[in-house]
Amino acid sequence: MKNDKLSPTYFSTSEVAKYLGLSVGTVQRMVETGALQAFVTQGGHRRILSASLQQFCQSQGFASPPTQTASAMICILHASDKITSTLTQLSQWSEVKVITQPLDLMGIRRPISALFIDARIAWVHESPMHLQETTARDAHIVVYNSSAMPPGSDLQNAPHVSRVPSDISPDLVFGYLLGTTEHHTHQTQEHKMHPAPSLSMAAQPSQIQSPAKQRAS
Repeated sequence: MKNDKLSPTYFSTSEVAKYLGLSVGTVQRMVETGALQAFVTQGGHRRILSASLQQFCQSQGFASPPTQTASAMICILHASDKITSTLTQLSQWSEVKVITQPLDLMGIRRPISALFIDARIAWVHESPMHLQETTARDAHIVVYNSSAMPPGSDLQNAPHVSRVPSDISPDLVFGYLLGTTEHHTHQTQEHKMHPAPSLSMAAQPSQIQSPAKQRAS
């Protein structure tokens, strides 16, 4: 069966349970044991990463969910001495790369849609980052922990900058990821356009077809 839509960035536990023919409780235990990678929203709901589900299906001989074509990714420039469990979690997402210096951008070939910058990094406020030489040259810049931004920071004059007073979080990054995915879908598929969700908009579950139905198709 041909699937004309790009796969979503995440699935709910109930969707994965239906896809694999398992109970929701079993899928939740798979998340707890690390068999599936997921994050928990502020509302307490588990969201299983598409890349993790695909990897699990391949290892178990299931038909894999439709993969997402190469699209823009998100980079996070974080203070090297302030790496937290949140950053470790985000670094496991296939669409996210955590870096500690701009030179790490040089090896990235995929376009970067958003560059998150930790305002607690002192040198970013006085040193040019030469983003024009990387795939982040057209990226939207999000400065988090913006309350730490000093007056006269070079970032204040940079184009396409948003400020977030709080620290980085999975929900914050996921909001940008979801917007990027939907924008990419609009550019590559002929279908009715839907507005990209704001960070406060609840993400709607996407439909996936079970391996059994795929084989029947």
